[in-house]
Amino acid sequence: MNQEEITKRFLRPKKIAVCVPWGSPFMWMHTAFNLMNLKHPKGIEVKFINGAGRDPAAKHMWGVKKGIKWGATHICFLGADQLHPLDILERLCAHIEDGWPIATALVPIRGRVIMEGVEKPFQKAAWKWKGEERPTDGEPLHIKYLDLINPMDGPYQEIACIGSGVAMIDVNLIQALKKPWFKEAEPDEDGFRAAKMDTTFMYRLVTEAGGRMLCDLTIDVQHLDVFPIDETYGIRFGDWTTFERAKRE
Repeated sequence: MNQEEITKRFLRPKKIAVCVPWGSPFMWMHTAFNLMNLKHPKGIEVKFINGAGRDPAAKHMWGVKKGIKWGATHICFLGADQLHPLDILERLCAHIEDGWPIATALVPIRGRVIMEGVEKPFQKAAWKWKGEERPTDGEPLHIKYLDLINPMDGPYQEIACIGSGVAMIDVNLIQALKKPWFKEAEPDEDGFRAAKMDTTFMYRLVTEAGGRMLCDLTIDVQHLDVFPIDETYGIRFGDWTTFERAKRE
């Protein structure tokens, strides 16, 4: 199937199910109010759906299934611990209208993650193809095929892998995947389970379902966390005094 035939399979957005694949106590109040105030794309139905289940894979799966049952043409994942620009749905929709079956944005990693190419705490990360070599059918996600994207390469970049923090996806693309769509990694000999369920899913949308994925680096998403506050914060965040005064004036 050539790219033109693949593109014809995909739909224009009509009904967007925004899946927030977490619930209490993992749903942040700031995120809840942020989601309430998102602008809805003109002429498109939007429904917010929570995920349910014992682990992230189950929460993603049940959110998607609820969306499909509602009749969604597109699923949009937005994290329950994030703050989004109020026009994020409109901006993602614009990319879908331009022919991209998947539109995404970068989310800063919470804390420090030890992986190739991720050098700084709270770094944003998405991956592109390293060269011409591609994985064989059914081959699991492997970093040997991928390079971390460089923000200096442009505000809009085609990618091969990213997490599901922000992702609008054509439902037909999801349904083209063999189930289970979402699956937790197997634990190693120490019982450690790598947190790559969502990146594996997004990677499969490209490698198995034939989708193309655009990352919009102009969308500014903030990842929420809790920090222990000490007396150094008055100095480290000294610019807040001017910033807060400027907002009030």
